[in-house]
Amino acid sequence: MKRFLTLCALMSAFVAGVYAQELPKMFAHRGCWSKIVPENSIPGVGRAARHGYMGIECDVKMTKDGKMVIMHDNTINRTCRNAEDYSKISGKVRVSDLTFNELRNNYVLASSKAEYRTQVPTLEEILKECKKHNIVPMLHSKYVESYRLAQKIMGNNWVCFTNNIEAIKECRKFSKCLILYSIDEKTADSAFELLPQLGGKVGVSSMRREALTRERIAKFRQLGYEVQASIYRSPREVYAIRDGVSIVLSDFNLMPDPNNRPVKVVDIEPQTLAQGATLKFTADNKVQDGGVAIEIEYEGTLEIAFDKKSQFYTLHNNGSHRDRIGRRFIKGLGTLSLHGVEECKIKSGKVYFYDFSEE
Repeated sequence: MKRFLTLCALMSAFVAGVYAQELPKMFAHRGCWSKIVPENSIPGVGRAARHGYMGIECDVKMTKDGKMVIMHDNTINRTCRNAEDYSKISGKVRVSDLTFNELRNNYVLASSKAEYRTQVPTLEEILKECKKHNIVPMLHSKYVESYRLAQKIMGNNWVCFTNNIEAIKECRKFSKCLILYSIDEKTADSAFELLPQLGGKVGVSSMRREALTRERIAKFRQLGYEVQASIYRSPREVYAIRDGVSIVLSDFNLMPDPNNRPVKVVDIEPQTLAQGATLKFTADNKVQDGGVAIEIEYEGTLEIAFDKKSQFYTLHNNGSHRDRIGRRFIKGLGTLSLHGVEECKIKSGKVYFYDFSEE
């Protein structure tokens, strides 16, 4: 028995190591939003396609008269403004207290540019936009009606994403889409019983690294299930990719993907980066909508910083992982720097710069 358990442990470690080298599927959380492009908006779908995301996650809410619309919060105050004069909305205004016509006629999505101050989209509008751009919609929804509409428009090319077990089971009756069961520390192990009952393409998702331990990820992947790291804070998404998640749902993350047609690629030569030393990489030209990403093999502790340290990661690597991370940005010259927190041996690496601006 002890030999069998040891063999299983070795196999899990091997599987996790293999999966950790895969490039995860990337989904844009609430669409590919920015200070200009609103979250959960029609323009966010096309932008996600330009950035090379496989799909977008969107949240479904219901108006007072039963119309399904795309909105994350129960209230519209954070993401909308009054349509008449673009003033802030006073008092809490809930989606469920508004008729569809009231929502569409009286409010617009907030944006720093007037042309993006559009109406709150319906679920149907978002789904049709996804189909137009070959983007996979991931519905964060408790409404079975939303699943039926997604199936009608997208076929099986969509993702059902919820912790509502009854809704998940109902979905499987009419769809062969990927189902992601949202878990936490308390429900993580119960997923091993639920997923086989559902059958077909299934997996788990969590915002909690404590739920998606390396051991659980290895077991889920070994059983053929998808595993999604959901909007992890930096640098946890890097560790999740190391641990072998197959999907990353993120507000900002990009992968160093050569298929995404980088405008510039810089090879990082093998070298020893002294403690306190810095390597800096910069794009050739400013862009309206861009990204920068890195893949790197090293031993030691590095600080990887984007755009003058507006976002940075302090990571330790014993040489057993290839770290991959990236950020999207707007209006600027993409920069990335490596800072030696301690003496660090860089084995190899590449830096990718992207221009996603509309032509």
